[in-house]
Amino acid sequence: MALSRTDIANMALGRVGAKPIMDLDDEDSLTARIVKIQFSPTVQEVGRSGEWNCLKDIADLPQLVTAPAFGWSYNYQLPTDCLFLVKLNGVDWDNRPGDYAEVMGRKLLSNTDTAQIQYISYKEDANEYDALFVEAVVLLLAAKIAVPVQGSDYTSLAAQLLREYERKFTNARARDASERKKMPYDPASESRWNRARYSSTAG
Repeated sequence: MALSRTDIANMALGRVGAKPIMDLDDEDSLTARIVKIQFSPTVQEVGRSGEWNCLKDIADLPQLVTAPAFGWSYNYQLPTDCLFLVKLNGVDWDNRPGDYAEVMGRKLLSNTDTAQIQYISYKEDANEYDALFVEAVVLLLAAKIAVPVQGSDYTSLAAQLLREYERKFTNARARDASERKKMPYDPASESRWNRARYSSTAG
């Protein structure tokens, strides 16, 4: 079933016992304005917290004309929707060698002359979200809006929703992890050409 941002907002409002809104972008609705302020940051926060398969994307980054001032050979611009990197040129980002690459601001600095990345992206289209991601967003969003929408009497509910989010998010992350076959970086398994290419240094 197709979901909209408004649908997800109303699911969160339902968790705090508030009335649904007609449209998340309704500027005349105080409730809509409160939820909208928290909506995108919440989606990004949940997205940054795990390798959600529904948010994965790939890109072949072009080299920037200006090289890094020192330490690295090449400079690349990260996509505007990039929340964090998963792989660079087939190497798991968390297991990369220290002299392989690093992120600085919105730039990728690397000693490789190509930058094909797999990354977690920020997607505005709620139809891209899977059920577990939606549930995580709903719980965290509900925790954030409980007091602003319903008042200070809902502080304990906000805390309860946050605990539920943390518990269920752990389960969701484990489910996503089970769908991935993440291989650690193993120089011995790389071809001689790849090892030479990936270990090349500036200058």
